[in-house]
Amino acid sequence: MSKKPSIAEYHEPAGGWGAALATGAALWEQGVLLKSGVALFFMNKPGGFKCPSCAWPDPPPHSDSLVFCENGAKALAWESTKKRATPELFSRYSVTELARQSDYWLEQQGRITHPMMYDPVSDHYVPVQ
Repeated sequence: MSKKPSIAEYHEPAGGWGAALATGAALWEQGVLLKSGVALFFMNKPGGFKCPSCAWPDPPPHSDSLVFCENGAKALAWESTKKRATPELFSRYSVTELARQSDYWLEQQGRITHPMMYDPVSDHYVPVQ
């Protein structure tokens, strides 16, 4: 599992090479460097799709080829991650145990792969049959 991020003062430009490297690192960490890297050319474009973070409105047709911010690129990486939260995860942890985890830890488990429902008797999410 990757290191938990920290918050610190930042005195560099909000874009540029630092943002490009951070974007690439987020795509790499989620295992979607190529897939989401290509998708960034269609994000926030007419005929493309909206940013999963902010739903930026369509820019004019003659806009730049890349119209997104670092946070939007990271949101796309998290939405398209290869990590999966399978029913096995939910059989291992009760809802009470999951509620004690940080948002970061929960995000790192990946996308839910099956429809789940809460079983109050076992305090677990179970697959919908």
